[in-house]
Amino acid sequence: MNKKIRIIVSSTFLVFIIGCGIDAEDKTKVIQVSETIEDSKAKGVFLAEYKPSREIIKKAWAEIHWLYDTLGNIRILKGKELYIEAQDSIGLCDSWSECMNGDTSNGNRGGVMKYITFALAEEELSKDTLIYYIYGCKKKKCMGELQLVKKK
Repeated sequence: MNKKIRIIVSSTFLVFIIGCGIDAEDKTKVIQVSETIEDSKAKGVFLAEYKPSREIIKKAWAEIHWLYDTLGNIRILKGKELYIEAQDSIGLCDSWSECMNGDTSNGNRGGVMKYITFALAEEELSKDTLIYYIYGCKKKKCMGELQLVKKK
C-alpha cells in the first residue's frame, strides 16, 4: 500500500514537472500598453501626454513600443504609438473625407483596457497639437474633429 502511494505521488510530481498544458501567459510576443500614464513613466516608455478637445476621450498619451523579454524585463522596440482611452467605441482617421466614408483602421480594443491606437511618426510627435477625426459611437457617423494638445 505504501509503495502505491509513492508511485501515485511520484507520477503526479512528474506530470507537474513535465507540464500538463498549463502555461503562464506569454507576454514576449505582444506589444504591451501601460495601464496609466504613471505606469508608462515608471517603465521608461512614456513620451508625451495629450489633453483632448472632446469629452468622449478620457485620456491620451504616447509611448515607445515595448514588450517583456523571456526573463520578464521590459524590452523597448522601435516605433511610437498614441494610446487614446475613449468612453465609447470610436475610430480615428487623418482626413474629413475618410471620416465621412467611415474609413477608419482603429477601434477600441477588447479586455479591461479599451484603447484606440494610432502609430505616430517622428514629426507628429514633435507637434504640439495633433488633429484627427472621430468616427463611431452609437450614431456610427463622423463626429467631427478631435484635437490633442500636448501637455507641458
